[in-house]
Amino acid sequence: MFDLAEQAGEITRTCRRMAERFQRGGKLVVFGNGGPSTDAQHVAVEFVHPVIMGKPALPAISLTSDVATFTGVAARAGFAETFAHQIRFLAEPADIALGLSADGDCRNVLRGLEVARSIGLLTVALAGGDGGTIAATGAADHVLVARSADPLVVKEVHVTAYHLLWELTHVFLERTGVA
Repeated sequence: MFDLAEQAGEITRTCRRMAERFQRGGKLVVFGNGGPSTDAQHVAVEFVHPVIMGKPALPAISLTSDVATFTGVAARAGFAETFAHQIRFLAEPADIALGLSADGDCRNVLRGLEVARSIGLLTVALAGGDGGTIAATGAADHVLVARSADPLVVKEVHVTAYHLLWELTHVFLERTGVA
């Protein structure tokens, strides 16, 4: 079972780097398939419309929200390119790419992270299982793995992890006086 305490150092490093990107005017670009697609939307809303009073909004978009673009790219370029294509046209080097995969083997999440990294984005992945190909290939600068084969457990760990990413990124921004 995944223990977030074991990942405390990696979570801290990730959030510090995310805060640096936001300070430079970057935005968060989030994506995932199936259940993680709704998590991607949840993450984007958390950053753009914080529910905690006094926390500043930070720019974020979910690449799963535009069904017309998602299905259009899938029809023309193939499902594996759905996120990579959008990142090529919507992302900037100062941005952060956050890919979510319940098993770590989603080809389009992997391709999105690969393209994001090639453009210069900070790349972060939340993966389940053993981290799958996303963890094995090193496509992301930071990978947090919910070590469970149960997708429900993975989802709960991911929800906790992205709330930690949100909170600690704000802590770093507050300490530098940018927020």
